[in-house]
Amino acid sequence: MAATATSLNASSIPTSISPQGIPEPTPLVDSSVRLLSSSSTIVSFEPSVKAPFEAIRRLFDYLRANPENASSLNATYPKRGIFKTAATHNASSDQKFTVDLSPARNGRIPDELRNALAAAGFNEVLDFFDQVNDTYVVPILSTLSELAGADLYQAHINGNINYRLCDYNTDTADPQSDNGCGAHTDYGTFSIIFQDGTPGLEMEDAERPGVWIPVPGDATVILAGWCAVILSGGCIQATRHRVRRTPGVRRLSAVLFVAPDLDVTLKPLEGVKVVRPFSDDVMNGKVNVGWFKEVMGKKWRRREGNEELEEGQDAMTQDNEIEGVIWG
Repeated sequence: MAATATSLNASSIPTSISPQGIPEPTPLVDSSVRLLSSSSTIVSFEPSVKAPFEAIRRLFDYLRANPENASSLNATYPKRGIFKTAATHNASSDQKFTVDLSPARNGRIPDELRNALAAAGFNEVLDFFDQVNDTYVVPILSTLSELAGADLYQAHINGNINYRLCDYNTDTADPQSDNGCGAHTDYGTFSIIFQDGTPGLEMEDAERPGVWIPVPGDATVILAGWCAVILSGGCIQATRHRVRRTPGVRRLSAVLFVAPDLDVTLKPLEGVKVVRPFSDDVMNGKVNVGWFKEVMGKKWRRREGNEELEEGQDAMTQDNEIEGVIWG
């Protein structure tokens, strides 16, 4: 999909809005944009906003060393928790720890706890994600709108944005496992992945399923998810990816996820060219983003060890089951 590189290289932080609501294309980042695949929508670029990996490392170390404050943090979001450590005791899960944040969750953290976390780098992390949001979300949506041939902004009014920190720590239930993060496709519109320079991220060759291509450890990556595929009628292609661990080597990453508003009907937008048939449920408007997230969420929480696997289910079939929903 060579047009992807061209489009991303020729579109930037928008300076004006067209009558249709789509920002007028002006350059996205710069000439550092590089297409990583000819068959899916994934590029790398050199960001002006740098991830504070020293602060991220301090935050993870602090939470593990201070379980009472970690529990207090999780209590602010009792539905799922924020600091996830299933890999401490579950050798079959993804061998990583995560901190899952969002603007809404951040606002629930009491001042006393927030002050304690600030000394461990928490505020630096939040400032970083705010900068990424302010700098890149609008221009990337603009570029994806060009690729789709329709206004993606109409599905992203409320700012459905989540943040994730990942610590592929050496101190897990299976320190020799190379499974940092199992193979999957993100559910949302797009993700921006910042890496600390350590290799491990791999993308599947869409034209050769089962063939995995390493992504340079210092690359910052933008990749599309399932919602972008559906809204664009298949013009945008998602990227299946995974993370392989190197035993004895710690790896950190920071990810910003952008998805449509939860009440948006998940079907091709009006005016797009549908390049591949979707399921009847999708085409008839029976699927919305909130429902789709819940279905996918069960799969990824089981893969990550944060939800029990039901008897007879395979935690590693996330994409196969989701494809059944999407393509029918």
